[in-house]
Amino acid sequence: MTDPALRSDAMRAFAGCDIQPRSLQGLFEQLTAQLASGGRGNIVGHHNLHSLYLVHSNATVAGFYRECCECYIDGMGALWLLRAAGIDMQNAHRFSLMDCLPEFLTLAEQRGLRVFYFGGSATGVERARSWINDDWPNLAMALHHGYDADNPALLAHINTFAPDMLLVGMGMPRQELWIMQHHSVLNAGVILQAGGTLDYYSGLQARPPTAWSTMGLGWLYRLIHDPRRLWRRYLLTPWSLLPRLLRLRWALAKQQSG
Repeated sequence: MTDPALRSDAMRAFAGCDIQPRSLQGLFEQLTAQLASGGRGNIVGHHNLHSLYLVHSNATVAGFYRECCECYIDGMGALWLLRAAGIDMQNAHRFSLMDCLPEFLTLAEQRGLRVFYFGGSATGVERARSWINDDWPNLAMALHHGYDADNPALLAHINTFAPDMLLVGMGMPRQELWIMQHHSVLNAGVILQAGGTLDYYSGLQARPPTAWSTMGLGWLYRLIHDPRRLWRRYLLTPWSLLPRLLRLRWALAKQQSG
């Protein structure tokens, strides 16, 4: 059973929204139920330490999470942080598309869902297109690189394709800004953040081995391979969450005692 603290006012003040820890399979069950009911344009978010930091430092990102109908846990750091806040996370799930994009595409193919991936580099998209066509021949999927964000033809392309799932992968906070600017006119069932997932699977970025990710050390592997870009994100910004973590722990303790 999910700890009710994850759907409390204190959590919404801390994370910008409710949090529902889910496995990839569990998220798919939830989203396919939404799609079956005819819902369109629903935003699905995820949280890691960097996104929690941005909720309190970037107004667009904060607005994005307020719009989310669902938010799962992406990073082990976020899972550990919530445990430190006194929340029961013993049986909580987390997953990252960076670790399980093939499983995501398999589930989409099995359910006959249409997928559009917008983001990544042009080179990464071309590499991925060949890989995806070979491994998921029955999956209806379109891809477009992330360097054409302001082209009106892109919106027309997405809306004509009418994806059940639109993955937007341009990194934070650029992808959240794009989603907030356009989600009301997108003909998509659900819209999800994808970060740099495609470039990792296309070999343009160093993707952590499964063992590193399982131990919660995926961030360290990425830092080792790209320190210039990631050192601030992984070594400095998490510390800014400490005062907010203490306030969250205090608020939840007060809520339980009251």
